[in-house]
Amino acid sequence: MSSIKMMTKPASNPRTLLALSFALASLLLSACATQVEVDGNFPPALTHQLPLSTVVVFDPAFASHRFESTEGAQVSISVGKIQVELFTGLADSLFQHSATATSMPTSTSMPTQPETDLILRPSVEDVQISMPNESQLKVFEVWIKYNLQVFNSAGEPVADWIMTAYGKTPTRFLKSNTDALHQAAMVAMRDAGAHFITGFARVPEIRQWLQTRQTRVSSTNISKMAEP
Repeated sequence: MSSIKMMTKPASNPRTLLALSFALASLLLSACATQVEVDGNFPPALTHQLPLSTVVVFDPAFASHRFESTEGAQVSISVGKIQVELFTGLADSLFQHSATATSMPTSTSMPTQPETDLILRPSVEDVQISMPNESQLKVFEVWIKYNLQVFNSAGEPVADWIMTAYGKTPTRFLKSNTDALHQAAMVAMRDAGAHFITGFARVPEIRQWLQTRQTRVSSTNISKMAEP
């Protein structure tokens, strides 16, 4: 006697089909996403050092900053770690003495650092990325807007410096979106470094603070020389 096999019809529940569609779409987007962890090295800047002692404050939001865009092609670019390395090296190059912190020094911690002249706290205001179309070569453009807050040793504001950086993929023949975006981001970082080194002492509020400090130091030295 022959057996009869019963074939069950696959479920066609609309909710199940919708969930599967979303899962498939999410899988396709993640496969097409461009994810970049920016890393690299920056040589010490060749510049005349300012006779200052500084503390650079890297807030957790700055040290772990990640830009994500879901408009069009999905892009995720992490710049937190490389930013900390960049600004640490810049401060070491521009100032005679420099230290780092993860939060603003308080009135109780400042006495342990009596030599501190300025406190710098960088933050990311905005990141923009120009994506190439599928028909174009893999050339990305990256814009980063920084806000560099500068305080005196008492924690009083000295300057609020908006500093922009721009980077573009230097070659048109890279096969990977990841490599192309990484190179554009590194060019932007180097541009930020150049702006910092050449522009810091030119910011009007900082220039005025430096002149006032120089006058005060000169007066103090003259008074000491005049003492019997």
